[in-house]
Amino acid sequence: MPRFAFVIFALVAVPSLTFAQNIELEVNASEVARKVIHVRVTIPAAPGQLSLHYPKWIPGRHRPVGQIANVTELRVKAGGKAIDWKRDDADPFTINVTVPQGASAVEVTFDLLLAAGAEGGAQFMTVASPKLMTMNWNDVLVYPKLAKPLGLTIDAAVKLPTNWKYGTALPTKDEKNGKVVFKEVTLETLIDSPLLAGEYVRIVPLGDEKDKHRVVIACDSPDGLEVPEATLKSWNKLPGEAAALFGPAKPYTNYTFLLGLSNHIPRAGIEHHQSSDNRLSELALIKTAERKGSATLFPHEFVHAWNGKFRRPADMIMPDYQKPQQTRLLWVYEGLTNYLGWLLAVRSGLYTADEGRDYLAMTAARMTNVKARGWRPLDDTAAAASTLFDATGSWRSARRSVDFYDEGTLLWLEVDVLIRTQTKGAKSLDDFCKAFFGSGSGKPEVKGYNFENVLDALNAVVERDWKAYFARRVEVAAETPPLEGITEGGWKLTYTEKPTDLFATMEGLSRGANLTDSVGFAVSADGLIGDIVPDSAAAKAGLAPGMKLIAVNGRRFATDYLKTAVAATKSGGKLELLAESGDFFKTHALDYTGGARHPRLEKAEGKADVLAEVVKPKAK
Repeated sequence: MPRFAFVIFALVAVPSLTFAQNIELEVNASEVARKVIHVRVTIPAAPGQLSLHYPKWIPGRHRPVGQIANVTELRVKAGGKAIDWKRDDADPFTINVTVPQGASAVEVTFDLLLAAGAEGGAQFMTVASPKLMTMNWNDVLVYPKLAKPLGLTIDAAVKLPTNWKYGTALPTKDEKNGKVVFKEVTLETLIDSPLLAGEYVRIVPLGDEKDKHRVVIACDSPDGLEVPEATLKSWNKLPGEAAALFGPAKPYTNYTFLLGLSNHIPRAGIEHHQSSDNRLSELALIKTAERKGSATLFPHEFVHAWNGKFRRPADMIMPDYQKPQQTRLLWVYEGLTNYLGWLLAVRSGLYTADEGRDYLAMTAARMTNVKARGWRPLDDTAAAASTLFDATGSWRSARRSVDFYDEGTLLWLEVDVLIRTQTKGAKSLDDFCKAFFGSGSGKPEVKGYNFENVLDALNAVVERDWKAYFARRVEVAAETPPLEGITEGGWKLTYTEKPTDLFATMEGLSRGANLTDSVGFAVSADGLIGDIVPDSAAAKAGLAPGMKLIAVNGRRFATDYLKTAVAATKSGGKLELLAESGDFFKTHALDYTGGARHPRLEKAEGKADVLAEVVKPKAK
């Protein structure tokens, strides 16, 4: 592979050579409670042919997500008169118009219809409840087809419902009567800066530089705005721990965690240069289980400011929002971020050290159960990300999913422990992070890299045949996941009858039963089987995803009955499951005697506890 010369793209206002005037964008969200947003875009244009794009490939989403299907009442005018438009035959996200003589601009109006709940992949869309809204600007605009459109300058404004407040990384120019006018920004900056608004909003400054970091919380009720003291303490530690990891140079001017809390929007976390779009349930902050279930959310999205936004695989840097990204290096973009997000969660105190190890145990067990790893290498899950993200949860073990997240945690833990072991603790992955990500200029910019750049940076920390290492771990199908970070870190993966507290918490949040480590399947509270581990007792008995359990050993199904029956197999208990498949019923007898099995890490005798050093807080 040829070496890639570093390319830097600054996210600054660069006037278009073709469009001397700014594009004007007016968004009327006053009816957002009805799931309708009204849009008006005024685009300077000369007479002749004009193509307009609705954004499709948005950075951070790793696949096409533009919700063109939810655009209605699309109309185009020039000089106050309606003009015809026609959708492009090859690209439904593009329309073509002919600007008449004498016109100097076109006006495009349309309504955006919001998805209800989690339908249609809504976790990556503009979403709203009657009390709050998270708006992605790419959903509410069109832009002209140009060779380099990202530098187009835009004057944006939004009309909010009465008495709503808002948060965003965008600088505000004026605010009056519920209408917020933002300062001129580029198309790239606008799309990179989502807006969170709602009736109940709280702003929480963070860290030692409280003017640099903040959390903006919007909730369906004032009850969910309270932040427990322990969580607030950890949030305050997060910027300092990130600075200790990456160095003092920041890839942003200021950073805003946007946190929407509602039971009527899907859970999500999406990265941006100077903010992150985080979505949880209404009372997620005050319920212990939900706080633990989302402990890595803020750290993960924050790490993306360095890895994914500032430093990004060169093949994922595109000149517009219509061209597909090449995602093969997502095991670095997302995999390394997943590891560092876990690391900062423990270092900042969102997880205890014990909970951090329990998280690793669950991750290791989950990746061990992925049998498709025997034919599908890790980097293929990254290359095929645009198809895997929207695949169903069934048959995941048989085909693999976006495993570069969880396996990335194990992979980069292994790299970290290898560096620490080889240098006798003198160096670690922290040194790589400072060198590779620590040259930010204090403002958003994009600096591309390729695989060779990653290898060079690792070799600068410690000489090793990293290319051969990653070929073995990333490019070749392997029956087992990378577990040397755990074993060489002084621990080993074991299984016990009693679940760890974190396992029980996660299982409780799912409202089902996770039996993948014993009989080989997970099931919802109403008996629906979600996935089956190939060659497990459940698979051999003929069970499959989509079947619904009706009874356990002759008694009506309940998750507690099922877990009790599985545990009893160790002392000779039978396990017969009556399942419904379509219109048909069948009893499946499982040949299993292993009892309940839950993953946890056990300290290895005679080995140094390297993991304790890995997660030790670094900030002063």
